[in-house]
Amino acid sequence: MVLIALIFGTASAADYMTLKDSITFALQNNPNIKAQDQEVLGKEMEQRSSFGDMLPEVTLNYGYARLNEEPFLSITGLGKVVLGTKDNYDFTIEATQPLFTGGALYNSYRISKNNYYSADFDRQRVIRELKQQVIRAYYGVIETRQVYEVAQSGLSSIKAHLDVANAFFNQGMIPKNDLLEAQVRYAESEQNLIIADNAIKLAESSLNLLLGRSLAETVTIDSEIPMSELVESLDQSTETALKMRQEIKTILLQLDNADKAIKISRAGYLPSVAATYTYERTGEDPDVENDSWSLGVGMSWNIFEGGSNYYDVSRAKSVSSKLGYLLKSLQDQISLEVKNSYLAAQEARARTTVAEKAIDQAKENLRIQKDRYNLQVATTTNVLDAQALLDQAMKNYITARADYAKAIASLNSAMGTL
Repeated sequence: MVLIALIFGTASAADYMTLKDSITFALQNNPNIKAQDQEVLGKEMEQRSSFGDMLPEVTLNYGYARLNEEPFLSITGLGKVVLGTKDNYDFTIEATQPLFTGGALYNSYRISKNNYYSADFDRQRVIRELKQQVIRAYYGVIETRQVYEVAQSGLSSIKAHLDVANAFFNQGMIPKNDLLEAQVRYAESEQNLIIADNAIKLAESSLNLLLGRSLAETVTIDSEIPMSELVESLDQSTETALKMRQEIKTILLQLDNADKAIKISRAGYLPSVAATYTYERTGEDPDVENDSWSLGVGMSWNIFEGGSNYYDVSRAKSVSSKLGYLLKSLQDQISLEVKNSYLAAQEARARTTVAEKAIDQAKENLRIQKDRYNLQVATTTNVLDAQALLDQAMKNYITARADYAKAIASLNSAMGTL
């Protein structure tokens, strides 16, 4: 029996998931994160490809041709003069190294490098958003379970009152309408319990979906929602957000890319210089050397192209200006997002304090109404209304705690630190 208990105890402990465990599990199994991993990998390969454009380009050519007869020239008095062979081999290596492109190749490489960083920032943004979703779903399960407990407790309390009302009615102490009211409220409480149970199932399915698990899988998690403190002020939170948010980092990289695009466009005004080296070996027998080589430097300069270079530069400048405006808009939007989350957290914290006091008051009110009912100086309506007030106060407290925890998660997400 002890062994069986240990086995079941171990299995239960293994299924238990803290919030940290849930986030880790979601990050490992979520397909969106895996897609972002591939996006980052693709941008890394693109960066390496751009770097390769600055390195020498080497071309190898090898050919063989066989003629039906040796090429010859007929000369009067000399007869047939052989000029070549039937078997002809040709082996060529050509290497080209760009020396100067007006900064086009280098800036293209820097742009691809920024794109790699941008893809990584976008991946961090997706991770941040997934974490926030998991936190909300995790606390949502706890919230619905606690609401269910309140509904269950309320049902038990109303059932106890219904039993008292039945006894009073049988003794002729109360009219039938009082008993009927208690019965109707009891049926209503049963419906509320069914609704609360369904809410738990939906919340658990939502969490399982984010974790990449079967929707029907059992969810074993914490039973309480923590109440952490607001450490930073609103101004500090906003300042942190403007430094840490991945979206701002991404648009700053785009601004840098726009500046580099301007330089690339201006490179069209300048010449391109490249060094070439060519080695060639020909002959009938590939083992017999008949080779030559050449080394040179060449320049290409597009003097006139209908003004397209000028328009390319102007277009790149307009993109840079647009991104500057978008950055300002994004900063304002993030500041507002931080403020909304911060105020929501403050509001939920204040509601928690008020709801906690209301619970004590509602409990005392219910106790008084029950005592008065037992003395027949209060009606069923008074008792049931007092019970409803207590249930609502407890739900308000649970909801306030959940809203506060979710608002803290939203604030951390808005700050880019989640």
